[in-house]
Amino acid sequence: MSNDGERGKYKSPDGSKMWEYLAVFLCKDSLKIVFLNILGNLLTLCVGIVLGWNAPGVVLLISPDSPIPFTSSDISTLTAVMSVGNMLAPLISMFILDTIGRKYTLLLSGLPLIVGWSMIMMAKSVLVSLTFLFIIKLNCNIYDLFTHHFEVMNVARFLSGISLGLGLMSSALYCGEISSVKTRGASVSILGIMFTIGILMSYILVPYLSMIKAAGIFLFLSVCFVVLFSFMPESPYYLAMKGRNEEAEQVLEKLLGKTDVSEELAMVLESLVTQENTKSTKSTTWTILKDILMVKGHRRALFIIFLILIIMQCGGFVTMLMYGQLIFHETTSTISDYTVNVVVGIALVLSSILTILLVDKLGRKPFIFVSGIMVGFCTLTMAVYFYAKDYLITDMSSNILVSFVAPILLVFFGNAGFSNIVFILNSEIFAIEVKAIASCICGIFNGLISTIVSKLYIHIAITLNYGHAYPFFVFCIVTWFTTALLLRLLPETKGKSFKEIQKEFQS
Repeated sequence: MSNDGERGKYKSPDGSKMWEYLAVFLCKDSLKIVFLNILGNLLTLCVGIVLGWNAPGVVLLISPDSPIPFTSSDISTLTAVMSVGNMLAPLISMFILDTIGRKYTLLLSGLPLIVGWSMIMMAKSVLVSLTFLFIIKLNCNIYDLFTHHFEVMNVARFLSGISLGLGLMSSALYCGEISSVKTRGASVSILGIMFTIGILMSYILVPYLSMIKAAGIFLFLSVCFVVLFSFMPESPYYLAMKGRNEEAEQVLEKLLGKTDVSEELAMVLESLVTQENTKSTKSTTWTILKDILMVKGHRRALFIIFLILIIMQCGGFVTMLMYGQLIFHETTSTISDYTVNVVVGIALVLSSILTILLVDKLGRKPFIFVSGIMVGFCTLTMAVYFYAKDYLITDMSSNILVSFVAPILLVFFGNAGFSNIVFILNSEIFAIEVKAIASCICGIFNGLISTIVSKLYIHIAITLNYGHAYPFFVFCIVTWFTTALLLRLLPETKGKSFKEIQKEFQS
C-alpha cells in the first residue's frame, strides 16, 4: 500500500523493536522529538499525580494549619467526587473513542487536568470564589464567598477524576493497540510505571510545598502533555477500523521499523469485525452492549475485569493509596507517616518495574496468584493490629511489622498483581469491536465502587469511630475469595495474539 520510496526508509527486513518501545514509553511519540525520552508518558504520570495527591492532601486539609479547613466528612466527599468524575469519564469515552480516535481522546483527557489544577491554585482567590458562587447561585453575598472555598476544591477534584478515568482507559487501549504480541505486556506495563511515579511525586512534593506551588508544578506537566502529545500517531487498529488501511500500514512501519509489515497489517485486519456503515451510532452502541451481555466470550472478559477492580477497590489497595498517610498516622510512632508514605510510593514504582520485566516471561496468572495471597495476608495483619490496638487496648506502637512492612507489601503486591495487570488485560481480552464500550462499562463500575468505598471507609473508621480494623477484615475476605474466582475464570494470555485470545474466550 505504501510506495517503494516510503519502504526504502527502513533498511532491516527483520525490523527493530526500538521505535515500538520508544513510542510506548513516550506515550506514542512522533519519533522526531528526541527530548521526549526524558518526559516519558506524561499523561499517565499526570493522572498518577491526581490519585497520589489525595493521601498527603487529606492530611494537609484536616490539619490545624490547613489553608482551607476540612472536616472528616468533607474529606470523604472530596475523595468521592474524584471517583464520581472517574465514573462519568467512561460515558464520555464511549462516544468519542471510536469517533475521534484514541489519540484525540487522550488529548481531550488533558484539558480537565489543566482546569482542575488551575482551580486548586486559585481555590482561595476571592475572584475565583466569587465567580463560582455567581454560577451556582445568583444571590451570593460576601459571607458566602468565604464558606465555599472547599466547593471550588470539590469541582477541581471532580474534573481531575474525569481526566483520571479518560486517561487510564484510553492509554491502556492505545498502548495495547500499537504494541506487538511479544512486547504488549511489557509495553502496557510502562503505563503502570509512569502512573506510580506520578503517585510518588505527589507523596514527596505535596507535604513540603504549599498547595499553590504543588498545583502549579502539576499544571505545567499537564500543559506539556497536551502540547507534546499532539505530535503522536493514531492507533493502527483505529485507522484500520475506519478503513484507512494505508495510514495504518504507515504507522506500523514507523513503529516496527520494517520494510514489510503486511503480516502485521493482516493481523490487525483479522482482529476487526466488519460493521455495516448504515448503522446509526445509537443502534451500533446498543448492538455492542447486547453483544457484551449475550456473547459468552465478551461476558466472561467483562466479569474478569470486574473481579480485578473489586480486588483493587474493596481489597485495601486503592484505600491505602488514597488514605495511606492518614492510616500511617494511626500506626506509626518511631517512623513519620510522611516517610512511610514515600517508601510506599517507591514500592509502587519498583513493583511496576518488576511487572514489566517479568509479566511476559511468567505470564499474568502467576502475578495474580501470588499478589492475591500476599495482599490478603497483609490486610489480615493490619486488621489484627487495629483490632488489638482499638478494642483490646494493647500497646502496638513498637510493632514495626504492621506500621511499616505490611502496608508496603500490600501496595507492592497489589500494584504488581492487580493494578498493572488490569492495564494489560483490559487491552488484551476484549475484542476490538467491543473494546471501547466494554472499557466504558468497566470504568463506570470502577468509579462506582470507588465512590462507595472511599466514602464508607472514612464514615466507618472515623465518623462512626469504629476504627480501621473492621474494614481491613473485609478487605482480606474480599481479596482471597475474588482471587480464587479470578484464577478459575482467567485463561493465560501471555504471548497470544488478539485473535487467539478471543478464540479461547469464545470456546
